[in-house]
Amino acid sequence: MNTFKSLSCLALISVGIWGCSLQDLSEYRVEITAYDYAFQAPEELPAGWITFILNNEKAHEIHELSFARLPEEITYGEYLDEYVGAWEILLKEFQAGEVKRSGISARINELLPDWADGVKYVNARGLVSPGRSAEKTVYLEPGSYALDCWVKTEDGIIHLSNGMTRPITVTDESANSPEPSAENKITLKENEIDVQWNAETGFHSFAVLIEADSSGSPVHNNIHLIKTEENTDLNEVNTWMDWYKVGGLRAPAPADFLGGVSTYDATPDESATYFSLEIDEPGEYAWIVQVADGEQLWNTFNIP
Repeated sequence: MNTFKSLSCLALISVGIWGCSLQDLSEYRVEITAYDYAFQAPEELPAGWITFILNNEKAHEIHELSFARLPEEITYGEYLDEYVGAWEILLKEFQAGEVKRSGISARINELLPDWADGVKYVNARGLVSPGRSAEKTVYLEPGSYALDCWVKTEDGIIHLSNGMTRPITVTDESANSPEPSAENKITLKENEIDVQWNAETGFHSFAVLIEADSSGSPVHNNIHLIKTEENTDLNEVNTWMDWYKVGGLRAPAPADFLGGVSTYDATPDESATYFSLEIDEPGEYAWIVQVADGEQLWNTFNIP
């Protein structure tokens, strides 16, 4: 089993943290620098609303930030060996054709440890292409977390299996930061992306609200902005965004990703998810939500 020994060799220093003292009610900002394949990130953070800047300007592949809260009795090493290790085995078998798409659920349940249900991915994705930076604001409860990148290399290896993972402890101390007040709003409906904003170049912040289906569950859990070209196939982009495809989330990406978010803990019609990004040039763009093959959910637009 991969024990991620390469982590001990990484020089992960010089993390930028901005904001006033914890006595001031101000935004708490942390810059995470991505490399191929490592994160430069803090070991400890206060609890509350934290704005994470994913700086992907030094990397050559697309990356993401996923936050997994670990069960109290489980160590980061156990998470890597037993939980991530199970997904490594599943992915290897799936890519070799030994497990079919329909059999993924049963097989991963065989491989995962008994405590796997206690791992909570509170926020994920926010895909950022090489040379770009983007932000997302996440509410973190006290506890132990893993900061991961689940994108795959060209050879189909999960980035975190190559060392792109970090343990982070969220303390009982409060960041004393307010919930964001985004200038623009996106509402994800079953068959519509309702975006309320003026499409123009510049830095933009978004609050994402998700409607509920008939059972009360969120209709979707992700939204991304991409810059398109004349030959960009949005059906191909949608398929590529599916991690459970053999070629899904495997470098290189079929489009230029500017940022976005996936969420697993939002309450439909109530709580929002927040992200911000920079649109640095005119051109053709698309908001895209990853949905099942054969379905389409995107908005294309032009910035003159």
